[in-house]
Amino acid sequence: MPSAPPVGVVIANYNNGAFVGRAIESVARQSCRNLRTIVVDDASTDNSDEEVRKCLSRLDDSRFDYIRLDANVGQTGAIRRGLARLDTPFVGFLDSDDMWYENFMERHLCAHMNADFPVALTYCDSHIIDADDNLLAGTAWWFEHDAPANKAFEAALMPKIDAATGEFVFPANGRLTVHPHWTPLSATNSMASMMFRRSFVDLVLVVPDKDLRLYLDYYLSTFAGLLTGSIAIHDALYGYRMHGANKHSNAAVMGGRYNSSTKDWEPIRNHILELVQRILDEEASSIRAVFGDWRHSNSKKLVKRALDARSNSRTGAWIRFVDSLSAKAKNVLSRGRSALGARP
Repeated sequence: MPSAPPVGVVIANYNNGAFVGRAIESVARQSCRNLRTIVVDDASTDNSDEEVRKCLSRLDDSRFDYIRLDANVGQTGAIRRGLARLDTPFVGFLDSDDMWYENFMERHLCAHMNADFPVALTYCDSHIIDADDNLLAGTAWWFEHDAPANKAFEAALMPKIDAATGEFVFPANGRLTVHPHWTPLSATNSMASMMFRRSFVDLVLVVPDKDLRLYLDYYLSTFAGLLTGSIAIHDALYGYRMHGANKHSNAAVMGGRYNSSTKDWEPIRNHILELVQRILDEEASSIRAVFGDWRHSNSKKLVKRALDARSNSRTGAWIRFVDSLSAKAKNVLSRGRSALGARP
């Protein structure tokens, strides 16, 4: 039978000296051993360089290399410099303040190799942890659900606490969901949740570093949703760390449908969609050659509609009205199906 392909990993770090060692060690512990990792320090001003060198020296693992940049280039620029050292068919990008669980790469590779629907992107759920690795929330996907007034949790969603170690143990559920189409409400997870086909990243990651210093995850996942679809892995395969100084998620875990960031997402979202729209125009011939005319033109229509819907124009008002009617109709149908299913 065929062997598992190698996976490339880029750990881009900026001023996460307190956590970057744990991120590196989490990659070294992966059950899939055929990997190559590039740690890129983006001209940090804290003790990151010292911590990276100490960790790599302690590991003494030939699968890891280190680049320290003299000037800060942002998330995209740092990742791009790491990618230049890799030639693997699959790549993952671990934020330097997060940590992967041991089966992260294994589960993602297996999802990519499913015998039903190949995609450019797989992504997974995560646990929310604090600076000391304590669990704050058991999922990052509460924003995907419309919680009913009363809801019974499945037993499989409840963790247990190991009495010997004090650690939470979550049962694996093994669920996968294919998302073949993109919508403006499409949501994945943070950069650390994702694994991409390298050929796809090379095709769409042509935007200049200065135009995309942060939020590369939203840019790449939007393109993947538009052009290939994506697969969601419903198990939490990594710890997303909220430590109070995150580049984006700088709020606190409040519970419910809280905002993980104090930043206004609307202008950020619009900027990324405008970049996607621009690249769809500038790289039209390359994208059409791979995905065909219809996929390219449909992607342009979807992005334009998403941007128009947020505008103050008459077109924007009409789109919002139509979407509101559609959402209400779906809720009515959903309640009707639930009522029929509840009958004895």
